[in-house]
Amino acid sequence: MDESKKVITYCGSGIAATGLAFQLAVLGRSDVAIYDGSLTEWAADPALPLEVD
Repeated sequence: MDESKKVITYCGSGIAATGLAFQLAVLGRSDVAIYDGSLTEWAADPALPLEVD
């Protein structure tokens, strides 16, 4: 992982992303962002690819 780049965690509603961001902060990363509701936003656009099974 390139530690010079900002980390953005994401998931459907933000709950799992928050846990991951917290763990990264515990490990010393102070530049972590959370994209809250990213999958919900992505899935709302029928033009974007999404596989479900």
